[in-house]
Amino acid sequence: MMLALPLAPLSQQLSARLSKVKPVQVPLPDLGIGGIDLPIGSLSARLHSIILLPAAAEHLAFRARVVLKSGKQVVTTIDLEAEFRPRLDLASGVVDVSVSPADIARVRPTIPATERKRLGDFLYQKVPSMARRFVDRGMVDGLVGRLADDLLGGSWPLVRDNLLGDVGTLTEFSIDLPELPLAAIGLRSNDNDLLLAITSKLPAAGLGQVARDPKTPATLPQLRISGSAVAELVNWQMAQGTIPARYTREGVATARGNYEAGASWEPGKRPLKIHVWDSKKDCAYVQFGGTPAVKVGGGQLEVAVDDAAIEETKGSAKVRAALWFKRLGRQTFEVSESIAADLRFDLFGAPMRASASSASLAGDTLTLGLTLVEERAPAQRPRASGRR
Repeated sequence: MMLALPLAPLSQQLSARLSKVKPVQVPLPDLGIGGIDLPIGSLSARLHSIILLPAAAEHLAFRARVVLKSGKQVVTTIDLEAEFRPRLDLASGVVDVSVSPADIARVRPTIPATERKRLGDFLYQKVPSMARRFVDRGMVDGLVGRLADDLLGGSWPLVRDNLLGDVGTLTEFSIDLPELPLAAIGLRSNDNDLLLAITSKLPAAGLGQVARDPKTPATLPQLRISGSAVAELVNWQMAQGTIPARYTREGVATARGNYEAGASWEPGKRPLKIHVWDSKKDCAYVQFGGTPAVKVGGGQLEVAVDDAAIEETKGSAKVRAALWFKRLGRQTFEVSESIAADLRFDLFGAPMRASASSASLAGDTLTLGLTLVEERAPAQRPRASGRR
């Protein structure tokens, strides 16, 4: 399965936290050109934003931006870009992303070319109007290099230490994955999303492509699960005793039912298969097939199977396909919905849970659009042995 988290909202929340960081006054060296002193004195430096960026596999990157102003005018910006490796804890099913002031402090600062031009425009504005006919713009551009070297060199430790000295962890969010038999967690990112490829130990086929389905709004998280994984999750939860494994002839769950059941997914016509056998009669077996259609309505996942059919029978088991799909077919997708609901997030100190806001089944992939809802208190979930 795959979880896609859009980077832009995370960056917006992160940058909003920087408003409490007080600006620093940066004294500038005496600046003059052609015998003319430029009255600048100092600039105000503020940590403006931290933006999460795509990076190599298993990494994320960030850009921390410091904005320098004279009064209300932006003079230039200083950028710091670096890659880091989030913590992927397979045993606990946790992904932690954290950027500290120390991570920023050791990054070498740069002034982008467009910002150097803006710095030159600012310096040229400071040349008295009567003296501009004696000052060539190329002379000002030479002064830009000197001032940029000072901002990135001699003055930078002052800016860095005063801006970051009293700041705690700037970004810290974690993702607590559902209680599953995990085999691997892979992480990569692109221009839009942090993508988590979650591989279980279940005997299920994976997704054909680890990428966002464009039908879900790009601002919302998204969970994608292969049809094969949906079916195997049902079988696993039956084995765990989380959902019933015994049923009556009509498909009603009961511990005293004569019938046992399981699910599988076979790409093609009527891909969802439900297997039912009478445990008290030899060779009493039925296989149903159906093509599910899913959507979210009234805050719940709705499942319809209009082509439910009995595809194979052995022995004397007398059952109706529609009844089984109405009950166990629906329950199959409830498992997927519960997987989404068991995703827990701690975004910058705010505990949140996921709920499905949209659903679609295209080919062999179930896609759930997610909405994150803040919880009043962190959810306490029991952990199996070996998990935290």
